Amino acid sequence: MQADKIYWLLTSEFPPQHGGGISTYCLQTATMLGGRGYAVTVFTQDFRLRVPSQAESHGGYRLVRFNPDRVPGGECLGYEARLSHAFARVVGDYMERESVPDCLEDQEYMGIAYYLLQYKHLRYPLFRDMKVLITLHSPSFLYLEYNRVVYHRLPYYWVGEMEKFCIRAADQLVSPSAYLVGELRRRMNLDGLHIPVVRNPLDVNGEPPMTRFQPNKVVFFGKLTPQKGCLELLAWFSRLWSDGQVVRLFLVGGGQHYFHPEGRDMADVIRKKYRDRMDAGLLHLTGRIRPEELSDHLADARVIVVPSLVDNLPYTVLEAMARGKVVLASRQGGQAEVIADGADGFLFDHDDPDSFLERLRYILSLPEVSLRQIGYRAYEKVKREFSFSAILAAKQQVLPARSGEKFRRGLFPFAGGPARERGPEPPVPVSPSVQRGQPLLSVVIPFYNMGAYVEEALRSLREASWRNLEILLVDDGSEEPASRDILLRLEATGTLRVIRQANQGLAMARNAGAREARGEYLAFLDPDDTVEPAYYEKAIAVMEACRNVHFVGCWARYFGKASGCWPAFTPEPPYLLVHNLINSSALVCRREAFVAAGWNDAAMVYGMEDYESVVHLVAEGWRGVALPEPLWNYRVRKGSMARSFTTDKQLYLYRLIAGKHAALFDAHGAELACLLNANGPGISIDNPTLISPLSGNGRRIGRLKQALLARAKRTPWLRRLAIQIKKHIK
Repeated sequence: MQADKIYWLLTSEFPPQHGGGISTYCLQTATMLGGRGYAVTVFTQDFRLRVPSQAESHGGYRLVRFNPDRVPGGECLGYEARLSHAFARVVGDYMERESVPDCLEDQEYMGIAYYLLQYKHLRYPLFRDMKVLITLHSPSFLYLEYNRVVYHRLPYYWVGEMEKFCIRAADQLVSPSAYLVGELRRRMNLDGLHIPVVRNPLDVNGEPPMTRFQPNKVVFFGKLTPQKGCLELLAWFSRLWSDGQVVRLFLVGGGQHYFHPEGRDMADVIRKKYRDRMDAGLLHLTGRIRPEELSDHLADARVIVVPSLVDNLPYTVLEAMARGKVVLASRQGGQAEVIADGADGFLFDHDDPDSFLERLRYILSLPEVSLRQIGYRAYEKVKREFSFSAILAAKQQVLPARSGEKFRRGLFPFAGGPARERGPEPPVPVSPSVQRGQPLLSVVIPFYNMGAYVEEALRSLREASWRNLEILLVDDGSEEPASRDILLRLEATGTLRVIRQANQGLAMARNAGAREARGEYLAFLDPDDTVEPAYYEKAIAVMEACRNVHFVGCWARYFGKASGCWPAFTPEPPYLLVHNLINSSALVCRREAFVAAGWNDAAMVYGMEDYESVVHLVAEGWRGVALPEPLWNYRVRKGSMARSFTTDKQLYLYRLIAGKHAALFDAHGAELACLLNANGPGISIDNPTLISPLSGNGRRIGRLKQALLARAKRTPWLRRLAIQIKKHIK
């Protein structure tokens, strides 16, 4: 990669608004690349902005801040998904105005690259040529587990699914530690992915700092979360204190971190449990500090402890070593790949609980000259191995020069489960209408007494950009005179075929149309709905380009008696078995896939036959995707079949689906149990990016709770107030 290349860096955290490891990494990386001739742009969110986005120069890089609440298009999504959608929209706007960057680097955390990578692999023209590098930092689906959060509760679970897709879909992955890769491999499918280790940069200049020591002063600095090992640390120190040893522990920084099992901030939990130790001067909590205050807290520490239960490569270790301090860290993280035990720091093992106190007592017994020697070796290691020149040389070796192997082979990167592949590898994918002319698309419209609406549906088909259509209207025994007259008039135009049958229900009407269809592709459209002109062309373009995609859906836009959007998602188990993820009544399919596994089951007498069809397709390896934009218009009207659903009807249908696909449900039984326990029944879930109510009656309350939570996440005083209210309610 040449020094004049365009490099864009996407991050959820950037100074001075945010601290922490991701923020530090992004500032260091932007400075490193910008100082070596790269044209660097950093994109990050800022909810304080009163405009959609704003760019400003910072010497070696450009900073683009944007307010997700002011970026249109993601209003139907929850906080994290909307943030990802806003990243895609803002980056897309800049690519349209400027150019596609030579490399776009992103984090997996929070799935902020999810929609960018969806657009890329769905072959959206502006995004398909992006070369995306994902640097692994702190995947929530791993860290929430160690932080004792109910990970299967929505939207946490769905954010994890977004992160896993980003990992599978990137052109190139790197990790600052091999340890993190091993942890991820136990929790997701990493088959076929090459993940080299590239350390985090930390620029260290000048001579090593002069170190001084207070006797028996031990400092922990970082997040007060279970994952960082603060609870184990306090338990070990309780043993020291109970033995009468006067060792002072300083918990520096920590911010505000909600401890889910107790329902309050971790700092409050610690203050309550260890009040007597704090009163005795043995335990000190500094609370939130400014970055410039950190040096004062660390300067005279005898040892810095990093007791993480799991970690990638924490900057706390590198920053402490760069200050010439002695570090005692756990082996459960990338820090064990940096510290040479006993030479430039010390390591203990959580699998041997006594090892922490043994190592700590040894360090406290060392003379100051030995501590300075260890600290000096630590400083020299960071200066040598984590310098900009060393890290940039390693990074340049892995920057993606072209799109990933799966993209070039015409494969969509499904996060889990096998997908059938059709035919040989295609040439460079192009629009199918250019490649070989438009194949025939058969559109099946099941019809029963819907004369008042069907002409609007047909008008939308006439306006479709996909011109090679055959329309099959299946009359399922209509009795209404006006509807029968409209059918006769439409049939006389010769623009469609009318198939008549005795009333057998929606499922059999769809199947009848599918049997008569002649097209290579097959679409379904209810007679009271409509489609946007580009829907079919975009859907077929994906299936032409991706050999393992066999059906395509999209978001829904409500009209009639309701408004708003319903977002669709790639339907993958286990979540697909809890709740339908895609507009199953208006899919576009390869006809061969539908014939193999997509037939609507007439046993689904109350509905959901289209959902069961999707489950069947996925169970047999015929996988599908969702275009992340509203291209199908769903009419909400009084007296519709969906409006007549009762809870008992839905539960009956869910039982039929589970019985018919028992093997698929058995394969995901543990995950399904956790999802249902955490969120309630699937019939109450409408959107996995939102907090799901435990009952249908609570849906409005759940949406209000979601909005308040999103606001609280970015407003510290509101967050504190919310926690206090929750405590009083309890």
